[in-house]
Amino acid sequence: MKNIIGSTAGLEEGGKGLRFDVLNSDGEKIPAFVIHFDYQYFAYLNRCGHIAVQLDYMPGEFFSDDGRSLICATHGAEYAPDSGACLGGPCFGVGLEPLSIVIHEGEIVLEQSGYTVA
Repeated sequence: MKNIIGSTAGLEEGGKGLRFDVLNSDGEKIPAFVIHFDYQYFAYLNRCGHIAVQLDYMPGEFFSDDGRSLICATHGAEYAPDSGACLGGPCFGVGLEPLSIVIHEGEIVLEQSGYTVA
């Protein structure tokens, strides 16, 4: 199966995310991540809605201290883990770009048109 991002094993609820890269249709390599939240898995491009910087302050560290929101370590913008919507801060209503994924036999698979796993 192509476009496998990785395994769901080790992705704890509200814990460290899984970083990976995607290639867009122009061949540009873009950082992305998957998180486990509310018993589901969600994937986003790793770009703040404020300025296109990566969110995590340490590799895979995306969640706020209480595990209820995603935080941009650079500017403090907050995002909803289950939708990527801007919750506050300098994202000014601009959310994260979600990526379509499915879970197949414990593997996270990218299903987003226009992107492939790098």
